[in-house]
Formats: sequence, C-alpha cells, structure tokens
Amino acid sequence: MTQQRLYVFPEYFELHPWSEGEGSSLLGGSEASTRARSGERFMVVDTRDHQHCYLVNPVIKSYLELFRKPRAEAEALEELARQAGCPPEAIAATVRTFFQRMRRAGLLRSAGADHREESTWALTPGQVLGEYRVGELIVEKPDVALHLARQVGTGMLVVLKVFILRGPRASDERKLFEREFSLMAGLAPHENVCRLLAFHPGEPCYAALEYAGSTPIRHSMAEAFLPLPERVRIGAEALAALAHLHRHGLLHGDVHSRNFMLTDEHRVKLIDFGLSRRSGDASEEASVPHGGLPTFMPPERIEPGSLRISSRPGDMRSEVFQLGVLLHEILTGHEPFSKGVLWRTLAQAICGQPAPRVVRTPEGERIPESLADVIGRALAKAPEERFPGAVEMLEAWRAAQRRGARPARAGERVSP
Repeated sequence: MTQQRLYVFPEYFELHPWSEGEGSSLLGGSEASTRARSGERFMVVDTRDHQHCYLVNPVIKSYLELFRKPRAEAEALEELARQAGCPPEAIAATVRTFFQRMRRAGLLRSAGADHREESTWALTPGQVLGEYRVGELIVEKPDVALHLARQVGTGMLVVLKVFILRGPRASDERKLFEREFSLMAGLAPHENVCRLLAFHPGEPCYAALEYAGSTPIRHSMAEAFLPLPERVRIGAEALAALAHLHRHGLLHGDVHSRNFMLTDEHRVKLIDFGLSRRSGDASEEASVPHGGLPTFMPPERIEPGSLRISSRPGDMRSEVFQLGVLLHEILTGHEPFSKGVLWRTLAQAICGQPAPRVVRTPEGERIPESLADVIGRALAKAPEERFPGAVEMLEAWRAAQRRGARPARAGERVSP
C-alpha cells in the first residue's frame, strides 16, 4: 500500500487574533472573511522574519491547527468533517482548495522538509524595477505580489505583477505566470480589457499592467446609487470585454465580478488572465488550472450526486453562464443564487432551481423584459440553451437595449 505523504504546519508560524489596522494578505479570499469582525479573524505570522503574514478566518485556522502534528491530507479532511458534523464528501472540494492554498503559501510543508526549500521575497517601496518605481503593496499571494508603481519620468500610474516564489515549485508556477502575459501580448487592444504595458522575463520576473482602478464591479453595484442606464452601460462594457476574448478564441477562465474593475472614469476593465487559455486546446485544458467562484459556478461543472466541482474544463457557454450571473448582479445588486450558505445548498440551487428573474434595480427602477430575457437565456441550466459565446450575448444585449432600455449616456460608447 502506498504511504500517504504527511504535512505539517511549522512551529515558526504563529496564530494571533487580528486587530483593525494591522496589515496582512487575506488568504482564502472569502467575502465572509473580509466582512467579519476583527475578533473573528486571525493573523498567521512567520516569526523568522515577521515580514510575511496572512489573514485567515476561523475555519482555516482550525484546519491549520490540525497540522501542528504531521498528518495526511485525507486524515485532516476526516477530522475537520467530524468537527463540523458532516460527511467528508460534503466539504471535500472546499477543503481541497484550502489545502492547495496553504501549500502554495508555504504554510503547510512536507513533514521533515527543510523550511528553506521554498521562500518568497518582497519588493521595497521606492525600489526601481526597470523604468518603474515601486509603490505600495496592493496584495501578496503565494506566488505573486501586486504593487502600485509609477513610470519613472512620466509619473504614469501602473500595476506591477511580480513573480515572488522561489524553491522547488517555482519552475512550474513561473511557466504559468509567463504564459499569462504571452496570451495578453498576443491579444489586440480593447478599451475594456486591461493592457499589458511591458513584460520582463528576467530576475525578477514581472509585468507592468495598465492601472484599472481600485473598485471591483462587485462593490459598486450594491453600494453606489446608479440609474438603470448606467447599469446597462456597465453591463454592455463587461460583455464587450469578454466578447473580445471569445472573438479571438480565448477563454478568460475566471469570470466573476471581482475581475471586472471600474476605473476612476467609471469604465469597465477586465483583469487577471492567470487562468486564461485557448478554447479547444487540449494541452492547455490539461495544464492550466480551472478557476471559478462558487457563486459563479456553471451547473455543468458540478458533479451530479456528489455535488463536487468537476475537473472538466468549462467552455464559452460556461462563461456565458457566468456572464449571466454577473449581469444579474450588475442590474440588481446581488447574485441570483444564495450567498452565505454551505456549498451543498448553493450547488443544489445552481443545478436545480431556476434563476430568479431580474425585476428591479436596487434604486427601484423596473428592468425591461428584453434585458431580463437575455440574462434568463444566459442562466439556462443546459449549455446548449445559452448563447454560443459572449459575442452573440453582446449582440442580444444591444438589441434588448434598443427594444426596451434607455440608451447609455451621451459620449459613452462600447467598442465591439
């Protein structure tokens, strides 16, 4: 029988209650964690240098603590399920994601491994990389860091995405990192797609990207007062961005409302091409991880019965479904399927419950039936009942605008 590999949460990582104002990177990325009260979050501190710390919620904290003594991944899953009072298969997909994130962050290591086998390094504000002066850290992930920066001489604001991982896994992860910008470099410019300004393949390996603002669509749609024409225009620009990719045979790979930003001029920019791939390319389907937020997961990527997320990749029709979720959120301020529930409940709703029809904006304006029809078709359970891709969905959206919605504001346009 094959011996299972054991993993450990090293003693040099300490867990502390988190207080407002302390800086850290959110590990796990859940909205629930972000909104939680400070007493409900914990900071993982690397006591070797006190430079690397992560913010985790109580569930991830409990999961990490299971590995204070060496354990196999499967053993930890069973113990966490026992604590939660549920069968292991009910939480297997979520826990697997936890495990992968902990491994990439270096918080879980092979038992007995030298802690120096993997490391990351950080940039210093004021440091100059090529023609860019590094500014504040936006976010640090296990393998990359994003910094604001300014071009020396012009002062133009940009975002630097820097590959920071070192060690045995760095080679494979770096190939994916470089591939992201190879795809971006081959894509024709579009006003609603974040532009690649420069790519440096040496050491450090980094990309300079157009600054796309600091506000994801997700935050603006529920919080800001927006008239219906503005919401319709934002929806059209989001569609135009993904239609540009589909027209060039590319899948974004991670369509959700955090990857569509609103600039200071309130224009949409599609960002983060780390999981993008060429449609129909079998080798890329096998080598590129498949992304997706749970609330944006299309039904065909959820296994019947077990309700686990399938290893089968999505296609353009899968991204049409995700666009349907996005447009529902843009017009109504909320997603069509339940939030803040266990994955099993959410998966059952996605697979078995009709998506609620959009009726009114958060401001109380009635949404035209023609636009509701477009969203309804995009959210069809069967992929063959949806639009073939974002190009056709954009055409339908524009036709719906002409039939029932007020036009966008003067001077604002959407590129094809």
